[in-house]
Amino acid sequence: MPFGTFLFCSDISSTCFENPKSVLELLVISIKDQNQAFPSIDYGNIVGNLYIKAICKDFTPRGQDFTDSNSLRASIRLQLWAALGLTPDMQQQHLNIDINALVTKLEKLEKEVIFQKGNKFDPSKKLNVMKIEMAKLEWYKKYSKNNKIGYYDSFKRGISTSDLDVVQCQKTLRNYWIDMVAEAELKPQTEGAAFRTRWLFGGTNYRRMFEPLDIAEYYANGGKDYEAKGRSRHYIVLQEWLEEDKKEKSNSNSTNKKDVESILTFDSCFWAHVEEAILSCKVLKDEQSSVTEKEEETGKLLEFEKYVYGLLTKYEVSSEIFLRQSSYMIWWNQYKAIKGTSYNSALADFMSNPDHYNVLYIKGTYNFPPQA
Repeated sequence: MPFGTFLFCSDISSTCFENPKSVLELLVISIKDQNQAFPSIDYGNIVGNLYIKAICKDFTPRGQDFTDSNSLRASIRLQLWAALGLTPDMQQQHLNIDINALVTKLEKLEKEVIFQKGNKFDPSKKLNVMKIEMAKLEWYKKYSKNNKIGYYDSFKRGISTSDLDVVQCQKTLRNYWIDMVAEAELKPQTEGAAFRTRWLFGGTNYRRMFEPLDIAEYYANGGKDYEAKGRSRHYIVLQEWLEEDKKEKSNSNSTNKKDVESILTFDSCFWAHVEEAILSCKVLKDEQSSVTEKEEETGKLLEFEKYVYGLLTKYEVSSEIFLRQSSYMIWWNQYKAIKGTSYNSALADFMSNPDHYNVLYIKGTYNFPPQA
């Protein structure tokens, strides 16, 4: 099949076709009977005409057929005249071509394309609507924080009307980005890469803001191992876009800024790790858990400690995790009780001094390593 834009030229005029099926019809005609279907043309003359049209406005002759109420059909007829080098008086004399039948066929093909485009997902048309939905969640985040609870835990508990209002916002944006990812994957490699770059910032912000809501729903309904069993594929793809962009630019998104008040937690699966750590603590507290099970969960918790401290040192975690009612603080209090007051680690040293995370929560600033 032909692809791209085809420029058809004659001594009289020129025109473009993009629909592959329409292009194919014209190419077939030219091959079917080159001697009779297309007149002999002067290549140098065609180039000269194109040069002139690039500078001067092209006044294409118009015939009586353009009073046709069907503008699409009239436009196709005009394009055919330009491509074949015809005038209204010549078209009946053009050998081996039924112009009216060809116009009818091309009209049908073009209508098919118009219908497909009309049903095609267009991200730009919905962009402003999606910005409004994102703004709603920004408001919800601030509302939740003012109530001394992060938006993750507020949504998970679902105790206010504001929590319920966010559900529709969540569904709208999820469907939008699922369609966005599907659209990008259908594009050729080069075009798809440009598409991903254009929407990378919006997709990353969406993932970091809204995936925690999916995680909250998942664990509120008794789920386990979100990343392996519950994570939507479009989040995975959006994360891959960001990782590919990092490799191309040879830098990471980590920041040395001390102002972390407005930071979104970089890892959109952070709360899934927190929930898994809470489940590990339950295993350690359960008297019926075997020694092997406890050893396995202890190893997971040590890894989680390193993971959290790593986010803190790179300024990649939101201050909301230190709110008293947050799931993270619930985990830490459980973990601290299990480990005892004598337990020592980098994260334990940080958490043992309330001033460290209170400064982070109240002022939105912190320094590493923590000052004694």
